[in-house]
This record gives sequence, C-alpha cells and structure tokens, in this order.
Amino acid sequence: MMTWMVVIGILYTVMMVCVWYNEGQTPFFKTKKKQTVSKFSIIISFKNEAENLPRLIDSLQQLDYPTNAFEIIMVDDHSDDDSYKIVACQEKIKLLKNNGHGKKQALQTGIFHAQYEWLVSIDADCELSRGYLQTLNSFIVENQPVMILGPVRYFDTKRFLEQFQQFEFLCLQAFTMVSAGFGKPFLANGANFVFRKHSFETVGGYEGNMDIASGDDVFLLQKFAREFPGKIYFIKSRSAIVKTQASLTWKALVQQKIRWAGKSKRGGQITAKWVGIMMVFTHISLLYALFNFRLFYWFIVLKFLVDTLCLYRTNTFYRARLFWWYYPLSFIIYPFYLVLIFILALKGRYRWKGKTFRS
Repeated sequence: MMTWMVVIGILYTVMMVCVWYNEGQTPFFKTKKKQTVSKFSIIISFKNEAENLPRLIDSLQQLDYPTNAFEIIMVDDHSDDDSYKIVACQEKIKLLKNNGHGKKQALQTGIFHAQYEWLVSIDADCELSRGYLQTLNSFIVENQPVMILGPVRYFDTKRFLEQFQQFEFLCLQAFTMVSAGFGKPFLANGANFVFRKHSFETVGGYEGNMDIASGDDVFLLQKFAREFPGKIYFIKSRSAIVKTQASLTWKALVQQKIRWAGKSKRGGQITAKWVGIMMVFTHISLLYALFNFRLFYWFIVLKFLVDTLCLYRTNTFYRARLFWWYYPLSFIIYPFYLVLIFILALKGRYRWKGKTFRS
C-alpha cells in the first residue's frame, strides 16, 4: 500500500504543480479600443428562473457596447412560474418559446433566430460586467478564435455550502484555463461560452447528443476541438468573468455533479478521462490516509499544500471572497463527497429542472 500511495502522491503533485505553474504563465488579456466592432447574439435559455432573471436582465441592460452591435435572445423552456412574464416586459429582448424540450433545443431555437455571427451563451442565473462585450470584441479582433471559453465563478456568500463549491469550482476553472493554453481544452461552462455561428453549423451543432439533457457546453467543445484545433482560447480577463449562482442545497449540488460526471460516459478526450481517473484515485487514497493518519500523514499534508497553492493562485485572478477557515473542513469532506458522486454517477440517474434523466 505504501508504494501505491507514493505513486499516487507523486503523480498528483506533478499534475497540480503543472497546473499551478502554467496558470501563472497564462497572460492577462487587456482590453484595447478597436475600430472593428464584432456583432453578438446573446442567447439565454431559461426555465423557472423568476428569482434570478431580474439580476441577469439588469446586468444585460448595463452592457457598455453599441446597441446596434448586439441582440439579446431569451428562450423560455416551458417555465411554469413568472419567468416568461418577467422577460416579456423587456423591450430590448427578443423572447421566444422553445420549439422542443430541454436546454439544447432551447439554445438551438435561439441560434436559429440569431442574426449575428458571434453567439454568446449565458445561463439565466448569471451576472455580466459592463465591459463584457467590449472585452470579447477586443479579444476576437486580436486572436481570431472560433470559440472562447469564458471565466466563471460563483457569487460571494458566507455560507459554508457555497464556499465549499467555490473552492472546488475555482480548481475546475484552473484546469479549464491551463488545458486551453496547451491547445487541449477539455472543460467548458455554458454560463460563459462564445463561438461563431458558422463554425457551430460546420460541426453540426448539438447533433449526436440531443438525447442527453445537459452537455451543451462540453460536447460542443469536443466537436470544435476536433474540427478547429488551436482555435479555441480561454480569455483571462476580469471584465470577462461571469458570476453565477451556486447550488443552494447539498441535494441539488450532488444532483448537479452526477449530471456533470455523466457527460464523461459519452466520449471525451483522453486528457479529460486521465484527469478524472487521477482525481478519483487520489481522493480514494486520501480517504485511506485519513483513516490511517499516523502512517500516511505525509500524503495528507502534501495534498493539502499543493491544493492550497493552486487555489490561491487561481483566486488571484478571480478575486472571489474566500473564507479560508472553511478550507480545512472542505478538504476533509471533499474525498467523501467525490467518491459518493463517483458511485452515484455509475447509476447514471439524476434530477434536473424537476425531471429525472439518465446519462
């Protein structure tokens, strides 16, 4: 067992040090004033988001960008609360109803009606900065991408549950940034996802995975990565950060993670699978170490240090309000949580938006 723990400890440390180092090497993007003005179609699918829509709409109204260079399309995915009424009151928003069912169908409905080349996918529980489109425009003019992976973080709260998710999510964002920098992106988030309409049509859009309830981001990323290698970028700019809502209950969080984990069953890059396997084995080993502390305390200390270094560096960019005294408890809980997700994901059943799905 000692040999196994040493091998896992070395591999995990090397992986996290590589993430830590390359994240620091990723340059910040500075928005520049450009004469060229890209045109954007912001597309938002929503279902029963009455509580979150006012905040999103307010941030959309505050966007500092020529009004004739972007449009906002919101697609109602059969809401049964006041969501539709809230959006219907907005004059500058094109409101549509989903032609089918589910998020992908809703997004596809919006994309069909989009009149501009650059499509911006944003979730309904998000908030954008005033300079969001200005930054995207500057980045597009300078880099000529076909897809942009935007930074995402959760809103700041003091509750332990949200802090626990913030710690985990910032780590995922670090992998998103670094993998894109290596030209091998394997993570994306539909809360901040930008791509060209023509390229979307070239890869066949969401065809091939329409039967899966989620995955509008990762599956599309995989198609783009195969078709347009080297043309997918992560934008490291604070004005491009989109804030989103964390899960409000442990039950909702577990269901969300089962849904995310289920995507790995449908293809995916070797790198993504290797990282996933590495994470699972590392945290199974950590569980063993926690119950055999006197023998494997070094493993716990080593992992705690490399995780903390990576999280600290990631947050120098995201500037989330972290309550670090929660971190040791999160560190102890996390292996139990991850192994539980792994076991439940094997069953492939989860609840989302009030319905039960199989991955």
